[in-house]
Amino acid sequence: MKPALMFAKALDYQLSGKGNEAKEIYKKLLRAYPDRSEVLGNLAVLIKQDGLLTLAENMLKRAINADKRNFSAYTTLANICLGRKDYKEAARYNKIALDIEPNFPDALVNDGVLLIQDNRLEEAEAQFWRAMQLDPRNKHARMNFANIRRYRKINIEGSIDMLKALLEEQPESDEVQLMLCFAYQDILRIVKALESASEAVRLSGGRKIEALNALATVHMVLGELEEASALYEKSRQLDPDSLISATAYLFTLNYDDRRTPEEVIEEYRSIGNLIARNHTRYDHSQRAKIEGRKIRIGYSSPDLYSHVVSFFIDPILRNHDKSKFEVYAYANVIKPDDHTIYLKKFFDKWVDVLQMTDQEVAQKIKEDNIDIMIDLAGHTYGHRLGALAYKPAPIQATYLGFGYTTGMEAIDYFIGDKNFTPEGCEPYFVEKILRIEEPVYAYNPPRYRIPEVAPLPALEKGYVTFGTMSRMIRLNSRLLTVWREILERVPGSKLRFDQKTFEDAETIERFTRRLEGLGYRREQIELHSTNPHWDGYHQFDIALDCWPHNAGTTTFEALYLGVPVVSKRDRPSVGRLSDMVMSPLGLGDWVVDTEAEFVEKAVALASDLPKLAEIRQSLRPKINESTFLDFRLRTRNLEAGYLEMVRRYNEERS
Repeated sequence: MKPALMFAKALDYQLSGKGNEAKEIYKKLLRAYPDRSEVLGNLAVLIKQDGLLTLAENMLKRAINADKRNFSAYTTLANICLGRKDYKEAARYNKIALDIEPNFPDALVNDGVLLIQDNRLEEAEAQFWRAMQLDPRNKHARMNFANIRRYRKINIEGSIDMLKALLEEQPESDEVQLMLCFAYQDILRIVKALESASEAVRLSGGRKIEALNALATVHMVLGELEEASALYEKSRQLDPDSLISATAYLFTLNYDDRRTPEEVIEEYRSIGNLIARNHTRYDHSQRAKIEGRKIRIGYSSPDLYSHVVSFFIDPILRNHDKSKFEVYAYANVIKPDDHTIYLKKFFDKWVDVLQMTDQEVAQKIKEDNIDIMIDLAGHTYGHRLGALAYKPAPIQATYLGFGYTTGMEAIDYFIGDKNFTPEGCEPYFVEKILRIEEPVYAYNPPRYRIPEVAPLPALEKGYVTFGTMSRMIRLNSRLLTVWREILERVPGSKLRFDQKTFEDAETIERFTRRLEGLGYRREQIELHSTNPHWDGYHQFDIALDCWPHNAGTTTFEALYLGVPVVSKRDRPSVGRLSDMVMSPLGLGDWVVDTEAEFVEKAVALASDLPKLAEIRQSLRPKINESTFLDFRLRTRNLEAGYLEMVRRYNEERS
């Protein structure tokens, strides 16, 4: 058969989904014509689909060497670079492709994906739309168009309809099922999201970590921790180097009551080492003492916008002593907003690091001569721990954003206090613990949004309502069993779960069946989604806290709305959050050490309604008068911690 006919037949096989047949013909052609650019490029696409990315990349480079105008090869190379998040190289290859052929749909799709990385969402959407007009059947254009509309929160239901139409044409597409999973999560149809993620795992043969992680995440949202943990473990086995899987796995460990503190810290240490692998640290041994000038503090955060972390750090930023400190932001903010603009004015220098690599961020911190680098994210989404792994500042610490160790040797200190990080917990942290005067955090309640304290609901309803606003991930089966015992001890009482996920009837039914399996009766439980969520506290008489990971912000909120919180101490520091909040308020007796004490404390509070009504009216004044709201003092205490770090650093150079 003539080469042209062989190529045409292979291409026909490729387009009709017969990849193996196409590969055989392409290989025969290459044996006879090893430098045929279009053959190399097409075979590379098939090899890429098999997951052999390095081989595909080498083949594409051969294709380009053979024909510098092979825009399809440049486009596929750009796509491979996008997959490994090498956006600069992806942009370079894709620009060449578009310069050669400005109307190549796949290159336009790549361009849209790159525009998303620059947060230029409207322009990205326009590129996907243009690609769809040029090639109405281009699945990647259609998928990305649906996804960007979902991401921009423009007609998510319409995006779901588009993805369903794609699925009818390509029922075996795990990619479309994954996008459906994400879209269903956006509209809080969590059980539907679970079904789509399960299908994505099935269609990919359980070999794609993206599908496994998506399914694990949905199980987490549903509070099904055992299933989520098992999936993350499988994902990590498939790709031990995946930081996305590793970080998500750490997240589940914080809530897993089956794991000991010793097991948890070893996992953190292991993943901390994974983050730091191949990162050569900067050498600060010849750096001078920090004295005779202002101390330069750098804050690394993705949350410098209308995010809960920013409302805790805001009082600190506003009250820094600028005669002693220069304050720098290294902001990895994906969606800046008005609050971002507000926060900027409290920094001496603002560095947008969103498009920088970890090495570039580290280099910038080093060039700015930062003395103390403060991580405000831990292992939460958008962190830049990879940059701090280079040790760009001589002193590095973690504070506020995560509440537990980073597991990284390059981070010198974990900032806590005597309640949050009590004496004896040092073995459970890789960092040295630096305890400052309690409380370790400031609390700035958004008074313009929080309603007034409502009367005790039990007085009107005639029964006590225990409640929780905690995410379902914290609701492990052991905990729920203890809570059920409280209901049995308080006749007629009910347990109210208030979460956004309970906007969906299927999610409500699934969680109800789980509770029934643990011995609850349907008439004992109330599942609601209150909007705004503050109003949900008006229905709680007593809030129940979770363990091994206590609530943090929701404990502050409950108390500020007059709802007492019963909590149990667990492993430091995530199991000491409520102690950190309540002990400085003089409410430490609501934090107990055993499950039996937890039940007794809740029952005792529920047994005296007049006293409970009195407590309800006393809590907001107690917080308003507390040291949590003495922002200047909180900042001076934190700065004292910074000065102690500097003292130790200077002492080492004496």
